[in-house]
Amino acid sequence: MKLMLIVALILNLVISGCELYALVHIKDKLNILKYYTYLQNFLSLIVSLICCIYLTISIVSGETVPEFVMGLRYIATCGLVATMFIFIVFLGNGKKIAITEDDFQPGFNPKKANIIFHYVCPIVSLLSFVVFERQIDLSNDIWTAIVAIPSCIYWIVYIVLTKTKLWEEPYDFTATDKKNNFIEVLTVLLIPLSFIAISFILWNIK
Repeated sequence: MKLMLIVALILNLVISGCELYALVHIKDKLNILKYYTYLQNFLSLIVSLICCIYLTISIVSGETVPEFVMGLRYIATCGLVATMFIFIVFLGNGKKIAITEDDFQPGFNPKKANIIFHYVCPIVSLLSFVVFERQIDLSNDIWTAIVAIPSCIYWIVYIVLTKTKLWEEPYDFTATDKKNNFIEVLTVLLIPLSFIAISFILWNIK
């Protein structure tokens, strides 16, 4: 059990380190949070840091890791897996992201950030949650409802702000000059559904 916790701690430290490495190279850190996949990675950073604290306490003192920590890890892992899925399927492997080299510190390639945010962190988080954190209690079904709230709120706000032109759309989903505008809007609606499906699968294999 302790070995599993130690490996989980190491993997969460890897997640935190990778997230921090990429995030510190972003110029306008608040502006970047309007991107769903980057926002999920920022939330994952916070959760992994919290998890590291409680894992360390558990390893040293033998105290049980609180269920709410695992609940947060469940939300973060679902979010990261969703970002990888969305990045590959809906964003054309990054082709629909408006982020450029101008959004990062000089010399930092956006492709490196995409690899960290959309591949490395999701895979490491999934590995830790499914394999090494599975012995930590997470049995309250309320988390299956809580997990979808952040994503649903984001995409509702996304559609409202885009259609009311209150912001410059982060993703090229609902551009009015597109002939298949209905399909693009439908894509935005399908993203929360894909997140719910991912959260359902992870809950049942944990």
